[in-house]
Amino acid sequence: MKTCTSLLFAAGLLLSAHGAEAQKIALVGFNLLDMENLKVVRDQTLVMEGSQILALGARQSLKLDSNTTRVDLSGKYLLPGLIDAHTHHGTEPEGGDNPQLTKSRLQALLRGGVTTVRDMGGDIRVLRHWQRLAQLDEIQSPDIYYSVIIGGVGFFSDPRTQASAKGAIPGQVDWMRAVDDNTDFDALMQRTLGTGATGIKIYAQVPAHLIRKLSGAAKRHGVKVWSHAYIGPDKPSDVIEAGVETISHTPDLSAQIIPHYENWRRKDLPIDNNTLAASLAPASYTDLLNTLRDKGTILDATISVFEQLKDRNNNSASVYQHTAMLTRLAHQAGVTIAAGTDFQADKAGLPYPMLHHELQLLVDDAGMTPLQALQAATLNGAKVLGMQDNIGSIGKGKMANILVLNQDPSQNIQHSRDIYAVIKHGHFVYRGDDARLPFVSARKAAGMLYMSGQIGNFPGTLTLAGEGIDMQMHQTMQNIGAVLKEHNLGFNDVVKCTLMLADIGDWAKASEVYKSYFQSALPARSAFAAAGLALNAKVEVECLAAL
Repeated sequence: MKTCTSLLFAAGLLLSAHGAEAQKIALVGFNLLDMENLKVVRDQTLVMEGSQILALGARQSLKLDSNTTRVDLSGKYLLPGLIDAHTHHGTEPEGGDNPQLTKSRLQALLRGGVTTVRDMGGDIRVLRHWQRLAQLDEIQSPDIYYSVIIGGVGFFSDPRTQASAKGAIPGQVDWMRAVDDNTDFDALMQRTLGTGATGIKIYAQVPAHLIRKLSGAAKRHGVKVWSHAYIGPDKPSDVIEAGVETISHTPDLSAQIIPHYENWRRKDLPIDNNTLAASLAPASYTDLLNTLRDKGTILDATISVFEQLKDRNNNSASVYQHTAMLTRLAHQAGVTIAAGTDFQADKAGLPYPMLHHELQLLVDDAGMTPLQALQAATLNGAKVLGMQDNIGSIGKGKMANILVLNQDPSQNIQHSRDIYAVIKHGHFVYRGDDARLPFVSARKAAGMLYMSGQIGNFPGTLTLAGEGIDMQMHQTMQNIGAVLKEHNLGFNDVVKCTLMLADIGDWAKASEVYKSYFQSALPARSAFAAAGLALNAKVEVECLAAL
């Protein structure tokens, strides 16, 4: 609840910075994908103000006042913004997670409908920076919740930990801590909270009796308890019994059967045929999966990473085989499954977030219905974070993180990729050039960025942000700001604007809003009255920026 409150406060600051009041917006006539009851509810209307949902109900049952802007979503399908429960954006800040690539990845996630991610280990100095920018909507990014890595002393010789702790000693920093019998676990959790982390990730080489102490201390201090399914030296059943709330990587459940599991999975060493056969026998896992279900432990399956790496070495195809089988068995046993990817879409060559591929695998490999797969990527992901009261479903008082689709994903999970609009913190997300329009938003030439005129429509829609000049002008300037950000520019890079007004009498009000977006010297500007602006808008603004 504390985290959600801070997001609401941040959204309010963004509005007040430019003198804009929170606007009531009604999304009208959509078909709701109810993630709690796994059904499609037809012809619904939702009202949001600021970053919160105010009301939800049948179109005929909600009376909208005259100050509410209506967005017609008839025939569209609406669900909560997606949650990727397993990402990494700070493992190698100077390498594969460099700022330029990470910013691009975060933008692609948000534009692809992912409004929240759980980062499962990296340099918190970097992740905290990205988290703040995402929370303030200074960059296009899902909201980011990250973890502190916990391991045995021997684990921190792993080269990946060196990159994430650069300038310090892995295992001796607050975001990457070694534990043993002498650890003060309550103090550890207090320091974890000090990093801004939502949870701990118990990674490797931590015996079960210490996991139990970690779990107890974490729950006392409101820290989520996450771990790999196999940590070593103990079996997955011991990890579950020790009180871990979410375990990651389905194939690691086979460590219940395969002795010296790390030799098979990590070191690519062979196992004998009898052991392999036993590890592929569904009956071998009945007790384990029943325990997983009865304890309420969530399984972060991460099918994608093992599917993508199935040709990497001698055992990887078998690892993927275990992944598919065990995820299906877990689903059949009634285990709660969350959708995490642990793999980047750009590495897989996909033009959409990896989470959409994970959804497909949950249907194809795990035997889920499309609605069950979507629940794994929404409500169950929120449960992993302990934020199911705020995100992961659509309802009054929830965060307005929303995905709107053109087609029904309950009939075909691939329709999750056919996106009409993404809404984060109650704001429509700019998703790049609109293919329906006969022009692009901007072109570069001779050291300048020539920008097409912008009106005050919500990005990706043909709906103006209200009837008044104030709201339309704010939305117009926000649309310009989105295009500038696309080219790594800001309003201070703008050198010339042209203001076109349907009513020249609105000049003073429009100018007051306009000036609030420039923090330094104002650009040059022309203004004139113009009849017949697109969508019958009250204002259009065209700008030129220096590269």
